[in-house]
Amino acid sequence: MGDLNDRMIADLIDAVRQVLRKEASERLRDVYLIGDIEKDTARAAIERLRELANESTRPITLYINSAGGNVTDGLALHDAIRHIVSRGIEVTIIVQGMAYSMGSIVLQAASEGRRLTFPHSWIMIHEPAKWAGWQSTTAAAQHLERLKQMQDQIYNILSSRSGRPLRQIIKDTKRNDFYLDAQKALEYGLIDAIVAGELPEPKPAPVVGDMGEAGGGRPAAVDVNASREEAAAARESTGTGGRPGRPGGPGKPGA
Repeated sequence: MGDLNDRMIADLIDAVRQVLRKEASERLRDVYLIGDIEKDTARAAIERLRELANESTRPITLYINSAGGNVTDGLALHDAIRHIVSRGIEVTIIVQGMAYSMGSIVLQAASEGRRLTFPHSWIMIHEPAKWAGWQSTTAAAQHLERLKQMQDQIYNILSSRSGRPLRQIIKDTKRNDFYLDAQKALEYGLIDAIVAGELPEPKPAPVVGDMGEAGGGRPAAVDVNASREEAAAARESTGTGGRPGRPGGPGKPGA
């Protein structure tokens, strides 16, 4: 009987915790896009974003950690976010880990100045043909017109939000995957800011010439000849050329 009561109490505690987590999540208005961008994950994110947008005009934050996925699902999520932004609701997107391929396109949907990333996150953009999932030139040729339209849409999104000319976007994404860490993504224009949390910079090694002055490390250089001259002058001023004797006794004459 005691074990049964303990299990019931534990289940009740877990249920209360889940309710509290849900309520806290709703208050925070956070949405998470974790994993590949495909039909189910995109639909879940879109539904949650629209629910929050309909409840209140308070800001919404989307956390993304994705290696990419389906082009049309990614564009659907991008457009849903832009629609919410157009209604005057601020949407912040924060990269925690990575935003590769279509993940980088979803990132561009955030409100002005609200594309953020953590210090050790990465962003990757590449040729839209790879995003379409066509692994052979034959398959791509069959959908050439559609592929061209997708390329234009994605290139325009990247160019518009980064401020880079289309020609450079095409050049940087042609053939090779283009990886950028947080700082490079900021310089390139794919994000607006890096979220605080970076480790402090390593302390620079002290310069050898300054170590003696600071009183630490290797001592400063000593002029040996000057020291000998000062010692000789001191002996002459005392009137003896010998070494000082023991306390209370005369010095021993020098040789």
